[in-house]
Amino acid sequence: MCLAKAYVSTWDDEPVLQDIAYMRLHDGKVELETLFGEEKVVPGGVIEVDFAASRILLKKHGGQEAK
Repeated sequence: MCLAKAYVSTWDDEPVLQDIAYMRLHDGKVELETLFGEEKVVPGGVIEVDFAASRILLKKHGGQEAK
């Protein structure tokens, strides 16, 4: 099984989260959850989803950090 990895701004950086099983876009945020229940919220949006490589490219806005 190959679950998604999420990156912010560029594919070259380390992923902000791996083993992503769930993603929701809500109120200017991207909510991510892993298969193991770990959650991360990134204020921003989605730039690109590469289904073949199981990766998600995100963009942050508002100068806020992912928590």
